[in-house]
This record gives sequence, C-alpha cells and structure tokens, in this order.
Amino acid sequence: MINLLFIISLIVYLLFSLLELRKDLHIIQLNSYMTGRYFKWVRYNILNKIRIKRLLPILAFIPLYLNLFYLFLLCWISSYLFLLSTIEKVHEKKRLVFTNRAIRLYTTSALLSIAILFVIYSKFRVSNELILPFIFLVLLNIFSPIGMLISNIIVSPLEKMINHWYFNDAKKKVKQFNNLTVIGITGSFGKTSTKYILNKILSDRYNTLMTPESYNTPMGITKVIRTQLKPIHEIFIAEMGAKKKGDIKELCNLVSPKIGILTAIGEQHLETFGSINNIISTKNELIESLPDEGIAFLNRDNNYIKELPQRKNIKYIYYGIDSENLNFYARNIQYTPIGTDFMVCDDKGNQFKFKSKLLGKHNVYNILAAASVANELGMDLLSISHAIKSLEPVPHRLELKTYCPNVILIDDAYNSNPIGFNIALDVLKEMNGERKILVTPGMIELGDKHYDINKAVGVRASQFCDYIILIGTRQTKPIQDGLKIENYSKDKIYITNTFTDANRYLQDIVEDGDVILFENDLPDNYSE
Repeated sequence: MINLLFIISLIVYLLFSLLELRKDLHIIQLNSYMTGRYFKWVRYNILNKIRIKRLLPILAFIPLYLNLFYLFLLCWISSYLFLLSTIEKVHEKKRLVFTNRAIRLYTTSALLSIAILFVIYSKFRVSNELILPFIFLVLLNIFSPIGMLISNIIVSPLEKMINHWYFNDAKKKVKQFNNLTVIGITGSFGKTSTKYILNKILSDRYNTLMTPESYNTPMGITKVIRTQLKPIHEIFIAEMGAKKKGDIKELCNLVSPKIGILTAIGEQHLETFGSINNIISTKNELIESLPDEGIAFLNRDNNYIKELPQRKNIKYIYYGIDSENLNFYARNIQYTPIGTDFMVCDDKGNQFKFKSKLLGKHNVYNILAAASVANELGMDLLSISHAIKSLEPVPHRLELKTYCPNVILIDDAYNSNPIGFNIALDVLKEMNGERKILVTPGMIELGDKHYDINKAVGVRASQFCDYIILIGTRQTKPIQDGLKIENYSKDKIYITNTFTDANRYLQDIVEDGDVILFENDLPDNYSE
C-alpha cells in the first residue's frame, strides 16, 4: 500500500510541475529562447514569482517526524491536489505558441523532471529517509525557472543545427526567384507600420508578400519564406529587427535585399545593444549589405541617419519633413479627429494632397518612406494617395477607437520608444476633448537611460494630462518622480500592478468627451 501511495505522490507532483513548466516555457519564449536574457529575467524575478501556497507541501513533513509514513504521503498528495485545483488562470497578453522548438524544449524539461522522480522512486521507495529528497522536490518546484534554463542550455546545440538547416534552405529558395525584388525595412521604430503601408500601396500593382505581424527575426523570416513565398510573388517586404550587432547583417544574408529602408535610429533596446553607437552601426548593416545598384531610402530628419557615410554604387533617396535637400517631403500637416491631411512633394516639382486615417507625425514619416519606394518602383502620386486614403491604422499603433459612447481611445499599446511616446503625447494633447487621460507602464530596455527618459515622460505628461494611470509600481517609479517634481496632484495619479485593475479604475472616472491614450503594453515577462 505504501508503495502505491509513493507512486501517486510522485504522479500528482509531476502533474503540477508540468503545468508550472508551461509558465516557464512561456517566459523563455517571450525572451526569444536567449539563455542570457532568460537568465537575467530569472535573476531579477524568481523571488517575486514565489507564492506562499507553493510551500504548503512542507507541512506534510510534520507526520514524517512522527514516523507516520502513510499520513505523510497522504498529506503530500492532498497538498498537491489542492495546488492543482487552485492554479490561477493567467491572462496572457501574448499567448504561448507551441512551435516545434517549444515542444522540444518542453519535452526536454518534462523528461528531466521524470528522470529525477524515477531516481527518487528507485532509491527511496524502500527507505525511511524521505525528508531530503522530498524537500528537494519542493525546492525544485519553487525554482522551476532554473530547470527551464538548464533545459534550454541542453537543447541549444540541437536547435542551432536545426535553425542552420532551415536558414540555408530559406536562403536557397529566395535565390531561386530571379524576378523577386526584396525590400528590407529596419529602424529603431516605424518599421512595422512602414511595412504595412508599403504593402498596401504596392499590392495594388504587384503580387506582394510581407512578413506578418512582428516576424522580424531570422527564424521568423525563415518560416515565412519556407511556408508562404511563391514563384508568383514579385515583391517580398521583410521587416528586420535587431537586439545586438550583426543581427541585421544576418537577415540581409538570408533575404538579399535590393532596396533598404532605414526609418529611424533611437535609444530603443539600449539594454541589449549597450550603446547608441552599436545601434547606429547595426541598423546601417542594411545599407551596407545592399548590392551595387541597390537603393537606400533614408529618413533625413533623423540626426543619427543624417550623419551616416554614403556608399558608392548605390542610389540614395532621402525623405523627411524638416530637413533640406529632400527627394520626398511633406508640407502643411494638419491633424483632424479622423486622421491627418498633408501635402506630399518630390524634388521634381510634383505634389499631391494626401488624406490618411493614421495619426501622428511619425506616421507621416512612415507614409513618406512607403510612398517614395512605391514611386521609385513606378507608381504615381495619385495612385499612391488612393491607397493611403483607404489605409486602416495598424492595430495598436495610434489606432483611434471608441472606449465607450462619447469617449475617444487612442490605442498605442503595441510598444513604445522615447520618440514614439512623445509623438503619442503630442496627439493626445492636440485632440479635442474635455479631459486627457494617460494609461501606461512606461518604457523598457533603455539601459542606463531608463530612469531619465521615463522621468522626462512624467514631467511632460504632467503639463496637460488630467489623470495618469501607471501600471507597475517599480517599473513606473521614474515617471512618478517626474510627476512629483512638477507637483502633480496625487489625487490624479493611480498606480496598480495589473492592466485589469487599471481598466476598472478608468471605467470609474471616465466621462463623456474624455480622450484616453493607452501607451505601451509590456509583455508578460515584464509584468510585476
């Protein structure tokens, strides 16, 4: 009988462990399976993730001191059945996707857990020395992210081999299509919106394929090429993301772009890049990788881009709003409750009035980038303007919505960077409304400048926001300090650790005529 109870105690433990491993798998997926980034997350967050109730099985050891082995095992089983029945269902902003890689990693973690349980069963099922192995199991469960970290290290060599094969297979496929024009888009911000806008314009004339959503990593783009790219496609638009030097060069090696768009360079992902100079050189890898006779489209209003050295044997086309010597530029920009109106001009003297549902000066830049590429590929301004007029906002990027009757919501929740945040604040300030309400967790991955940049946001928002709702007590401390400097009323600040609670508070205070800005929505690995 005691042997059966022993087996059941290990089974219920394993079931609970497998559910906890799923949470760890989700976090490491959000960290792009990068061991260094996940280790950093574990180091900063593991103690915050400990729940008191997970220590409940320790109470089962009390009967063990009295040599009541049956009662110990029954208490152990009961405690884990209780934990299984009370597991909280967590709302995932970005759901765990069980890709082949995720399945391999999860299987490895599960097998490690099973192996440990098998060893304990083999060595201790006929022993009375159960305290140490079962305490080890409790600790293993509490610190399960460390087990996921070890599993990731174990499978990394295999993943590198698999990724290398897929990468080379996709690279060969791109080269097979001689009539395919590949357009690479990179930048610290603006690349996803520019991609959507460009695809919308060009699809009126060409068979196009773009990388969906934020598929901007080597494996993301590889998957798109291997599963979606067909001989009928004339243009492939690839968004290129980067977290460290060499990332853009690797993507260029994969897709061989003939056209490159550099939207902007700014202080985003400083935490992983280390310095602004590393960001500049990494983004410029796209331009450096263009073939002879390639075409580079650059935002000349961006000071970092303006200073980039020019290559010989490629064509440069500059777009912007405020600079001189532009090939494409915008004038007479006007923001309305339904979007933006502006005049698009080129260096040949052509001009045409554009109307767009998109908000913000940064979207004017995105439209200019896309329009200049489309024009170079043979489309006139009239055709381009028609496509822009029917363009719907990219989801969660300054997207105008109705929060409730007579209340406007500006949804800019996808991500945030210093320039994008300030542009969103500009839009909020200029919108007609009774009161302006900001809801934000602040910005992340800004390295040493994290505090100063977020503090400056607090100072700026205090000047015209009637209410400010901050998500994350620790995360938003710099914004809180900025508000404090400006003597912003404490009654107009609400701080919470969950978006659900923030939304509940918002519903309590909102009134007809209000304008709300949702700025940034941190992924689950940054939630407090």
